[in-house]
Amino acid sequence: MQRLFWRIIARSLKDWPNMIGPNFVNYIDIELMKEMCHPLAVALFDTKDDPIAQFSEHELSLLDSALNNPKQTFGGRELYPALTEKAAILYYGLIKNHPFKNGNKRIATASLLMFLYINDFWLKGKKEDIENYLVDMAIKTSNSKPQGKDLILSELENWLKSHIVKLA
Repeated sequence: MQRLFWRIIARSLKDWPNMIGPNFVNYIDIELMKEMCHPLAVALFDTKDDPIAQFSEHELSLLDSALNNPKQTFGGRELYPALTEKAAILYYGLIKNHPFKNGNKRIATASLLMFLYINDFWLKGKKEDIENYLVDMAIKTSNSKPQGKDLILSELENWLKSHIVKLA
């Protein structure tokens, strides 16, 4: 999975030369979702039996809401100030908002990976362990009730804190 990810990233980032910077958080917007996250999800996770919906098959307001969750503020303060909090709410929002007709959990996973990457981080650990955790967490998130949101976010954020590494 990681080798394919890097090939897709290299091909995609040639069009984004000024996107990554060291002193700010890079966010995923609709264009980045369309050009990088969605194609990455299709390349990594699409199956004949359970195809990921085409990018055009989404509800814009739900997608926009999920993508803007990491930027939320209240009273001038960020609701999700840490990168791991931003990553967790992005993942959660893409799964719970369900903006695509199919493949939301897989698109959320690809978007989480992309969000970490464009902010110069990656996940450490055994490939199978990471994949298993993200699949299990996607299902758990999808099946969770709204009152369980804080618990889901906390669990994912703690896992991310213990598994992210700065890219060289």
